[in-house]
Amino acid sequence: MTTWMSAALPASASSHAHPSFETATGLPSGLTEADAARIAVAISAARTEATRTVYANVWSQWERWCAARGIPALPGDPLALCAYLTERAEAGKATGTLDMSCTAIRHVHRMTGAEDPVASEAVRQVRRGLMRIYGAAPRRLARPLAVNEIRQILGSIDRTTPIGIRDTAIILLGYASAMRRAEIVALTLADVEPKPAGLLLNIRKSKMDQEGHGQVVAVAHGQHALTDPVAALGAWQAMRGETPGALFTRIWASSVSLEPLSGHVVARMLRARAVAAGLDGTRIAAHSLRAGHATAAALGGVPLDRIAAQTRHRDLTVLVNRYIRPLEALATTSSRELGL
Repeated sequence: MTTWMSAALPASASSHAHPSFETATGLPSGLTEADAARIAVAISAARTEATRTVYANVWSQWERWCAARGIPALPGDPLALCAYLTERAEAGKATGTLDMSCTAIRHVHRMTGAEDPVASEAVRQVRRGLMRIYGAAPRRLARPLAVNEIRQILGSIDRTTPIGIRDTAIILLGYASAMRRAEIVALTLADVEPKPAGLLLNIRKSKMDQEGHGQVVAVAHGQHALTDPVAALGAWQAMRGETPGALFTRIWASSVSLEPLSGHVVARMLRARAVAAGLDGTRIAAHSLRAGHATAAALGGVPLDRIAAQTRHRDLTVLVNRYIRPLEALATTSSRELGL
């Protein structure tokens, strides 16, 4: 298999080659190893590291299942894939999990030039039938945090400690900016531009901007000293120092490092801080900050276009259905008039 094609595959699938992808020399005439290396980098960058990790895990599950049955994983037989999907559905796997299995298996087959079993009519019919039998599990969305809950969480944080200063800044900046957790931890010192009215944050790459065109998010000064995101970030920057690198970093004991945080750290931190403040931690995740911003803004009468500009939702129906309509439903429900 050519070097550039294997760059897009899970390691265990790279050893499988389809004749149409083989050449006698490994490179078409006129191309150099330097050309191959550049192509491999570009193909590898077509999907995020997180996506490649998921594909590798999903593919290894399919390989192990096939190995136990004594059948090849690549190229995969459509009926074998049907058996795999029905067995996993019966074991309780959600429809989304089965869809991901098909996506990863399709990817490997296409990148190796093998016939895609997911495209077969048998697999299509099995997937449709499983959807009818088991349905789609309801998605458990993160619970939006209200402004008073943010104050309650912050009130329980010791802001005299490095970790307290950092966590306060993450919570307030995350809430005020409506950024995703991956965007928060990806910020560097160079991405923060102070302005008289607040801050401009340069988001180099995001979920909806995988090609890295860049986006700018504004954060205004808070109305109250204890919940001012600009002041909170300034306090953390003074603690962190001016060494270039990640904006939010790990803290070992009371020593501030330059090691960047992961999104999982932000999620665990917020849940732990919420529970410590006396809140129910169920369904509190890093996304509770972003969801809380949208919900609080809608309750405050902020127009939909301004909320969408801050959250950077391309599809306004997502913003409306997830945050706006539930609020309207509670405000207008006729159940209030039943006298129960």
